[in-house]
Amino acid sequence: MYLVTIQVPIYVHGGERLLATDWRRSLMLLRDSFDGRFGRIQVVAPSLDAKSAQSDQVLEPMRDSDDIELYPSFRWDGSLSDFWRQDVRTWHRDITALLPSADVVHGGFCDVYRPLDYIGFLSALHADKPTVFVQDTDQVQQETELSRGAPLPRRALGRTYAEIFERCVRFGVKHASLTLLKGRALHARYGQYAKNPHNFHDTSFLGREVVELPRLQQRLQSLLEQPRPLRLVYCGRLEARKGVDHSIDAIARARAAGARVTFEIIGDGPDRAALERKAANLELSQVVKFHGRRVYGPELLADLASYDALLFTPLAEDTPRMIFDGYAAGLPLLAYGIEYVREREAEDGAARSVPPRDVAALGNLLCVLDREREQLAKLALRAREAAVYHAADAWYRRRAEWTYEAAARYRHTRRPQY
Repeated sequence: MYLVTIQVPIYVHGGERLLATDWRRSLMLLRDSFDGRFGRIQVVAPSLDAKSAQSDQVLEPMRDSDDIELYPSFRWDGSLSDFWRQDVRTWHRDITALLPSADVVHGGFCDVYRPLDYIGFLSALHADKPTVFVQDTDQVQQETELSRGAPLPRRALGRTYAEIFERCVRFGVKHASLTLLKGRALHARYGQYAKNPHNFHDTSFLGREVVELPRLQQRLQSLLEQPRPLRLVYCGRLEARKGVDHSIDAIARARAAGARVTFEIIGDGPDRAALERKAANLELSQVVKFHGRRVYGPELLADLASYDALLFTPLAEDTPRMIFDGYAAGLPLLAYGIEYVREREAEDGAARSVPPRDVAALGNLLCVLDREREQLAKLALRAREAAVYHAADAWYRRRAEWTYEAAARYRHTRRPQY
């Protein structure tokens, strides 16, 4: 059995157990990649009532025929003091009950305050089980960037959080049977400490879902030959650190300079109302459009393929799957040059970046690409090529092979001492 210990909640509605669509899809990809090698996948996670799901989440039930067993643990909406007073014992007990039948245990480190996946990882070490340790964002760098310029207490808290995070992840990668790190920044930070590190990008689209070349060529023909606007899109959660307000400002600057450009926003979140007000205040309501949340899947990818580029202006380090979903739709990336974006720009050749938080530079880039559309067409073709390599079925096959090898190498010679 492959045991996953994770923070992502399991939603409960009556007798049903549900997951957010993107997480359910990831588990199905993981299941298919193992082809029954480890038996059923078991997932232990905190629980929430389905009615409490965020407005931008779509939930789907997990069925018995899916060969994935869900074990909802303590309620995830309790306070931090409740967690350390009582919930942590429930969490440890629920993990311990599943460990004896586990062939491999999946963990990581996501949160200093409630380190659920890390507790699962440490429990697996003590039970002498092969482990997979996963990190998908450089949270030390992210915390540093988010606290920059903040009041002194916030900066001090950020430094303490980052130090604890760094030490825990170093320990994790050192002792894990297999470490999966997403991107160059994480490898630079932790690769030297890891026993068995591999690069892994957790994409969600399949190879067969990549936009077909004739459709992409048809779009590029209209881009080059018709005097239509560039259609830019963002697809993701609407929260402050994603910086979508900067994208709106860049659109305003570009249009004021004469660029033919529109911006459409797919997704929902706590900042949606503020962003809608911002667009209205800038008299962009007919240019910046909000479409709300969408179910992830082939239909969404097909709709994305009608746009010309993905616009992404994060305020701190981030590694969104949205970038690769854009690739699958033949969308190049226009973005603030955070570390992960610069990596994609260098490795895939399908992105253009400007310095982070430089709205003027981004507005100017949009003007240049509107005038020189051949540049955008070349980037779009490279985006599709990158999508073929980064398709989830390809990445999960690589991951499965690494997991088989790590589990085979693992030897029960002695119980580690910690």
